[in-house]
Amino acid sequence: MRSKNVAGIIACMILFTALTVYLAPSIIPSVAPVKASSRTITLVGTLVGGYTYYWNNSNPTITVAKGDTLTINLSSADATSHRLLIDFDNNGFGDTPDCTTGVDQCSATFPPSTSITFTVNYPPGTYKYYCTIHPFSMVGNFVVQAPDFGVSSNPSNLSILQGTNANSTIAVSSINNFAGTITLSAIASPLGPTTSFGTDPVMVSSGGTTTSKLTISIPQTTSPGPYSITVTGTNSSGSPSHTTTISLTVTKPDFSITSGPTSLSVAPSSSGTIAITLTSQNGFSGTLNLTATVSPSGPQVSLNPTSVSLTPGGSASSTLTVSTTASTSGYYSTPVAVSNGNYTVSVTASSGALSHSTPVSLTVGSTSSNPTGTPSLPLLPIAGAVIAVIAVIGTALFLRSRKH
Repeated sequence: MRSKNVAGIIACMILFTALTVYLAPSIIPSVAPVKASSRTITLVGTLVGGYTYYWNNSNPTITVAKGDTLTINLSSADATSHRLLIDFDNNGFGDTPDCTTGVDQCSATFPPSTSITFTVNYPPGTYKYYCTIHPFSMVGNFVVQAPDFGVSSNPSNLSILQGTNANSTIAVSSINNFAGTITLSAIASPLGPTTSFGTDPVMVSSGGTTTSKLTISIPQTTSPGPYSITVTGTNSSGSPSHTTTISLTVTKPDFSITSGPTSLSVAPSSSGTIAITLTSQNGFSGTLNLTATVSPSGPQVSLNPTSVSLTPGGSASSTLTVSTTASTSGYYSTPVAVSNGNYTVSVTASSGALSHSTPVSLTVGSTSSNPTGTPSLPLLPIAGAVIAVIAVIGTALFLRSRKH
């Protein structure tokens, strides 16, 4: 009985171990290895013009990044033998190509075909690759690019209100298998906005991208207008630094004033009204005092109410009333009628040093008349009377001449 229990325990342990081994890859996340790029290119020895051999007809430039794993597949378009050498020690091909130093990369002689695979761990620069059998015609450039990085911003255009802040994401990306630490800095031009990074410095892995949040703050005293923020990424290993620029517009709280409609026609000895609308812009809040003037003088203007309060993003209104009723300047003075014609009413809203106005076109009576202070006489009756007087005088003179 006891042996059966032991056997059962052992069987359970074996089953548990097997399940653990089977399920572990899906339960425990694996760590992905960091790898440089793997590239494959093809070179074919080709006879051009009937007597000259080239790689791929034109000896193309091969460009790779330091750290790449490169595979070169080699073949010949005919039965002619070729052998590839990449001259990493820069000793030239001459008459005795060198494939024994261990620095150069050499292939086996072909056809039919062959390949070589190696990791590009050579200093950045331009080297030569050639065929050891046809070195003077089958020769091209082999370029090893230096590891580098790039810096970008998103968004790259911001509009920020005085006394507030906004963010832009700074991305640092590996180029040509770059891996290392990048220190970030930011400068505003002209001075005024301030900046800070969420992460600085940042670590960049080969082929990867890392980000840092840039916060741009606008002090209340910063003047409105355009600014630029230049973000610079610097590598401590001595690689060239790189920058990205953010275009910034600083705005201040403001308001707008409009009339609806923008013109008004009023009959003599009458009145009319227009709505004046005030709207908060860029978070403006406060009390606006309203005034109205008319030019030239004559009509009477008033506003109700004469002050309004705005909340951020809100709007308010006041009613402009225009009266063309005859007015007096004193207790014993004679009422003066408002002349027909065109006038301009200006409505102004102000809050401290901030002030905006909107014009209203006013027409009193006939639009062909002009305000002069005295009514214009009708021309047609006057002309008729003058003609009648002339006719009477002429008739009298004629009859008098007949008597004599």
